[in-house]
Amino acid sequence: QTFYDAVDDWIGGIVDPRVTMLPGMEKTKAGKALAYLVSKIERKLDSLEDNGSDGSTMSGMYFARDEEDPSKRLTRDEIISNSLLLILAGSETAASTLTVASLALGLHQDVFEKLRDEQSLMLERHPNGEMTRSMLERECPWLDVVIKETMRIKPLAAGGAIRFAQETLVVEGKQIPKGYGVVFNPYLTHARDPAVREENGMDIVEAFKPERWLNDETKPTEYMPWGIGPRFCLGYNLAQAEMKVFLALFVRKVAAYEMVAGESVEWKRLSIIPKPKDGSLIRVTSFSDGS
Repeated sequence: QTFYDAVDDWIGGIVDPRVTMLPGMEKTKAGKALAYLVSKIERKLDSLEDNGSDGSTMSGMYFARDEEDPSKRLTRDEIISNSLLLILAGSETAASTLTVASLALGLHQDVFEKLRDEQSLMLERHPNGEMTRSMLERECPWLDVVIKETMRIKPLAAGGAIRFAQETLVVEGKQIPKGYGVVFNPYLTHARDPAVREENGMDIVEAFKPERWLNDETKPTEYMPWGIGPRFCLGYNLAQAEMKVFLALFVRKVAAYEMVAGESVEWKRLSIIPKPKDGSLIRVTSFSDGS
């Protein structure tokens, strides 16, 4: 639990500009959490040095060598940085999105039932339970749009890597001087989309409508939860596979699904992807035991 608390505290600092842009970060809760995470990574690296490869992802980084020049390897600092990135982008993002999706399915029983029906049809076609990424892509359009709508309403809270203006420019009447930093904001981009702007379109209770993606007349025109351009998320395919497989298997096992806390949601104040403060409290009935 200490590890997960440290991850939460560290991420809270990342998305808080007061922490990241002011001096003394190492003395903040986020800074202390980061120091704890680094110490855990360093302890693992020491173990790998003493005991050899153990098949873990970190082991793969530690013992990796350049194919053309085997004398080249990742430095200790590079492994630590990559490990922190994997914690942040490789698990926290998908987990938070699935938490929000769980909330949305509890709030919208019709969406949940369509998702369950789609998986029932897939099981009829593949009674052995076979499931591949290509099958999910080809046979599960409702699953796809449920995830899209979840990520439209609750994308990354931060804007990703900062860019710097190479020349002074004017955007919608606002001057951006040369050298100034510019960060895109997925949430505001989605919120200002004309396709959803006039219907309180970012409210998960009122505006969670996966069906909008199935009609060209209602499909959002602005969508960038994965970033855009050369910095588009490297983990896109893996994250999509993780979320689709999880939700598909989940609805195959659940007969009934309801929210425990009702429609009132308190959102976590600082999170890389907005999510309910106390998670999504749900009550389920499984097909297997009826409880």
